[in-house]
Amino acid sequence: MLPTERTILAVALALVAVCLFLAWDKGVTVALDGYRFSFGFAVVMTGLGQFYRRVRKAERIALTAHGLALFILFSVVASLFNLLLLPRDSAPIDATLVWIDSWFGYSWPDACAWISQYPLLPDALRQVYNLTLAQILFVFLFLGMANDRRQLHTAMLATVFAALATIFCWALFPSSGASAYWTLDPEIDRVVRPVVNSAYGAELNRLLVDGIKDISAIQVTGLIGFPSFHTVMALMSLIAIWPYPFARFALILGNTALLPAILIHGGHNLMDVFGGTVITIACWRLGLLAFEAQQRQPLSRVDEAPATEG
Repeated sequence: MLPTERTILAVALALVAVCLFLAWDKGVTVALDGYRFSFGFAVVMTGLGQFYRRVRKAERIALTAHGLALFILFSVVASLFNLLLLPRDSAPIDATLVWIDSWFGYSWPDACAWISQYPLLPDALRQVYNLTLAQILFVFLFLGMANDRRQLHTAMLATVFAALATIFCWALFPSSGASAYWTLDPEIDRVVRPVVNSAYGAELNRLLVDGIKDISAIQVTGLIGFPSFHTVMALMSLIAIWPYPFARFALILGNTALLPAILIHGGHNLMDVFGGTVITIACWRLGLLAFEAQQRQPLSRVDEAPATEG
């Protein structure tokens, strides 16, 4: 495996060890039935990548297969790690974030009330919001098939760093988002139907206090309000694809709609998006430095593929 691939695999395996310890220490039942497909996909794609790198010598397919496998593997393990950090002793900082948002004249219920006047718009934004993960997977697929190892591996490292930084911030200063602070008017809630609504936010607040005893017994799509990891994924995709004008233009159009989608359907504060933006910029730079440092290390035979091929 190439240096970046080995690094991300090592981080994922280290998180597995931490998850096992936390589950044992807290007495949490971890049933992996819901993750079988993800783990199976990661194993199959890794095997496929090794085959195309070592036997068929098709580096484009090898890069793509390894990239998708490692991203899925890391995402699952990081999600489990995040859940196993529950409960949190610190009080949520959502009230402070709402207060800062008010300086900019923003509030989640007001935004939902405005958009409820245009019933088709919330439905369209919901589709955009639900495609955030697919967007970054598409970018990894595109960069792999373009054989652009520099952009792909920088993006992979930066995404791992950003995920860990996001979880670290949340662990120190827990937040569940604007939807956990506000309760929407029933009619507005009926029209907008936020993906992360007030009921979901209330459940997140409960989990912060009570924690969990059985991973399989909870139905959550995410715990973190600040910083917004949907923002991280959107901006990371855009930065990674930037050297390719046509793809860049397509993502700019999509991400223009994604900002209001994150606020409305993600139940986020404006400061959550700002925090996600800062983390993305910092971690992209960190990912680039890490990739360049790895490139300066002595290479084994399998590492000798150029960072970019036309």
